Amino acid sequence: MVLILFLRDTFPLMSIRLNHIGVAVKNRPELEKLFALLGLKVTGTESVPEQGVTTHFLPFPAGVASIELLEVTDPEGTVAKFIEKRGPGIHHLSFTVDPGTLDAVCEKLRNNGVRLIYDAPKMGAHSMRINFIHPASAGGMLLEVMEKV
Repeated sequence: MVLILFLRDTFPLMSIRLNHIGVAVKNRPELEKLFALLGLKVTGTESVPEQGVTTHFLPFPAGVASIELLEVTDPEGTVAKFIEKRGPGIHHLSFTVDPGTLDAVCEKLRNNGVRLIYDAPKMGAHSMRINFIHPASAGGMLLEVMEKV
């Protein structure tokens, strides 16, 4: 909520919305079965080798946001380390900003003392440019900001 208010006040003409909730998983088929019982089905799967995961997206019926299951493909990757340290569960919240604004958003955040994971945005799943706000700057949460390429 603080991020949304900060960005809204800093970039008044920019829109920001929840894109997905990333969930680090150990047993993807089990969770897919549970979510299917709740009416959510995987509509897309994509390998993201740079992040050491395969992503599986389950959109909410209204199409407003998705659940992203993060299946580990690299035992040395950050999601694998997250699971090892904290166990499976919510890994991050992801927010979409308007195309062409991510660099300015990252610069503004950095200029206001917000710690980012990457010096410059990187490519993520679904042709999105991404960066992460470090949990130390976000009340213990990992927040992703992203834009469509």
